[in-house]
Amino acid sequence: MDLTKHPPILIPAKTAVLLAFLPSASRENGAVSKLVDTLQQYLGEAIKILKIDETLHPDVVQSFSVDKFPTYILVQQGIELWRHEGPSDEVNPEALSLGLSNV
Repeated sequence: MDLTKHPPILIPAKTAVLLAFLPSASRENGAVSKLVDTLQQYLGEAIKILKIDETLHPDVVQSFSVDKFPTYILVQQGIELWRHEGPSDEVNPEALSLGLSNV
């Protein structure tokens, strides 16, 4: 793997990370990506969000057993804390942040 194309993302060990698994269809991917960007602004520094495109990272998608898109998985120190699977029209930043705050 060529690390110059994808430099490592440094995240403090105790920081929670929300993995946003995005669909490969470009139109839907754009809408979900915009939602994720809005969510990152809403959450600020509390949670780091990583977008994972199913076509670019199929091994990561498979390792988390993702079969619906988009899927959001909150992990901290390698432990899955929360998961939401389903279409973007069922999710908004407020709903996601409420779900995350219950973790």
